[in-house]
Amino acid sequence: MEQRTKFIIIGLAGLALAFVVLYMGAVNSKQSLARERDDLKKENAGLSGQLSKFQDNIRGYENKIASLDKQLEDISRDRDDLQRKYELANKVKEELIKKLQSQEEKPAPASVSQELPAGTDAYWAGILKQKTDLEIQLGNMRSELKSTQINNEQLQRDKGALELDINNLRHETEDLKRQLEYNKKLMDSLAQELVRDRNDKMQIQESFKEIRGENTTLMRQLKSLNNRKVNLDRKLQDFSEERLALQRRINELETMFKEKLIQANNLNNQLDAIRSGVKPEMPPKESVVLPPIVIKPSSDASGQDFSAGLEGKIMALNRENNFVIIDLGENQEVKVGDSFQVFHGENRVANITVIQTRQGISACDIKKETEPIEVGDTVR
Repeated sequence: MEQRTKFIIIGLAGLALAFVVLYMGAVNSKQSLARERDDLKKENAGLSGQLSKFQDNIRGYENKIASLDKQLEDISRDRDDLQRKYELANKVKEELIKKLQSQEEKPAPASVSQELPAGTDAYWAGILKQKTDLEIQLGNMRSELKSTQINNEQLQRDKGALELDINNLRHETEDLKRQLEYNKKLMDSLAQELVRDRNDKMQIQESFKEIRGENTTLMRQLKSLNNRKVNLDRKLQDFSEERLALQRRINELETMFKEKLIQANNLNNQLDAIRSGVKPEMPPKESVVLPPIVIKPSSDASGQDFSAGLEGKIMALNRENNFVIIDLGENQEVKVGDSFQVFHGENRVANITVIQTRQGISACDIKKETEPIEVGDTVR
């Protein structure tokens, strides 16, 4: 009986130890999952920061490209103006050349020869005066032609400088466009990493739910084992009481046997005394009563129940993974689990729930959508 009780106790102890080991393993797995979740949150925070920086850089590059396009348009207008001036100067040059040729080929005015008789001093004075006037006009035309040539050369130099500036601006614009494309590709890769992190988080949450379900199952099994242990303790108590009762019965039988033996000895003594003629004395009787021993198990159970007016805009929309980016974050005390409503004008179009937060932005999961969400919609 005692060996069987020892085996039962050893088996219960082994079961309790096995369930304690399983419970500790579940707790360690839960802690490791919590650490992995914290690491993923930190990585998401870093990626979101990099994403915001790249968005700022892209906006800066777009502003630079817009300013360079404006400068390019201004330079193109200046080039067109210089081209028109150059063509106008060429026309003026040609007109001056034609005028000069016409003046050189123009014969002496007939008025002097007609009005004055040939060979007189007045006649020759008029001719010299007309020749002097023509030379003065020719000098003026030559100076104007020279100034026109100088202006033309200056316009050519300005045109070359403008073409160099235009080429430099084109190269800078191409560099900025390449940088913008690189930043867009990098932002797309960051968005893909964010989606992968979100999927990993969902998988971790599902694993956590499974582990929590297994933990609940183990707790139920542990509770059932505790109940079995209580039942076994009660059976052990019953066995102990039966053993005590058997021990008392054995003691009573031994006592009775001793009493019978004493009685037999007394009878022999009495017979011997009767034979010898002496009156025998009756010995006193003794009895022993042992009180029962009762062991009551105790159990304990305890339980515990755990139970703003912001306005922003939609910054980005990802239809493939069903989430949006809003311009509200930790700076506005937005927390994971907060819910917002999306308005297109005055019409409510969707409900969203925060799944990740950063300093100035938050990622929200689209829960209910009556109309398509657009970038720039109001969030309240």
